[in-house]
Amino acid sequence: MARIPPDDSVQLPAFESASFATMETLFRTMGHRPHIMQAAMQLLEVVMHQGTVEPQLKELLAIRVSQVNHCFY
Repeated sequence: MARIPPDDSVQLPAFESASFATMETLFRTMGHRPHIMQAAMQLLEVVMHQGTVEPQLKELLAIRVSQVNHCFY
């Protein structure tokens, strides 16, 4: 059980990738502070869709980091 409950009233944009969809609860929790949520979503968008590393490899790396840290992804 989360210590800070997600804010279900937050309107999130349509998720075009699995990386966003699996993080919906995180973004809804950040929704208590909308400016932080927006900045985090923009950062994730840039990290996952720009640069020279393929998005699929970035996704695999995110999953592996979660496994190593015993986190739900």
